[in-house]
Amino acid sequence: MSDILEELDAWLAANWDPELTVAQWWQLLGSSGWAAPALPTNAYGKGLSRNEAIAIGQRIVKHGAVAAPGGLGMLLAAPTIAVHGTQEQIDEYVLPIVTGQQAWCQLFSEPGAGSDLAGLGCKAIKDGEEWIVNGQKVWTSGGQIADMGMLIARTNPEAPKHQGITWFACDMHQPGVDIRPLREMTG
Repeated sequence: MSDILEELDAWLAANWDPELTVAQWWQLLGSSGWAAPALPTNAYGKGLSRNEAIAIGQRIVKHGAVAAPGGLGMLLAAPTIAVHGTQEQIDEYVLPIVTGQQAWCQLFSEPGAGSDLAGLGCKAIKDGEEWIVNGQKVWTSGGQIADMGMLIARTNPEAPKHQGITWFACDMHQPGVDIRPLREMTG
C-alpha cells in the first residue's frame, strides 16, 4: 500500500493546483484512474481493493485537493458497467462518471410497487436495435438534475417475478422522459 500512496503523492504534487476549477480537476483525477481506483484499469480505475480506494480518497483530501466526484453514478452505475458492460459501454458511460461530467439517478421504485422489484410494472420491448420502454418511476432522488438514469424494466413477462428484469442506461434528457416533482403536505 505504501508504494501506491507514494505514487499518488507524486501524482498529486505534479497535478493538483488550487487554481483549477472543480471540472478541470475532476477531468485530471478521473482520466488518471485516481477518482475511482477500485474500478478495473480498462474502466478508468487502478484495479485496487476497496480498502486501498478508501485510503486513496483520504490521502487526496489530506493533500488538500478536492475529493473525487460522488453520487449514484460513482457508487452504482460505474461499477455495474465496469463489470457487466462492453468496452464500448465502459468508454461511453464510465469516463463521464469518473470525471464528474455526468450525474446519475436510480430509476427503480414505481407507483404501487415501491422498491419491490417483483412487482415491477415498467416494461421494455425490443424493437430492432432499440428498446421501447413504457412505465413510471417515482421517488427518484436527483432525477431533476441527472443526465442519466439506472433504469430497471421487465424484459421477459413470462419469466418468474424476480427474473426477466434488465438494467438500462437511460438518457434523462431524451424525448419521452417526463420529470415531475412529487408534492407532499410538508412541501
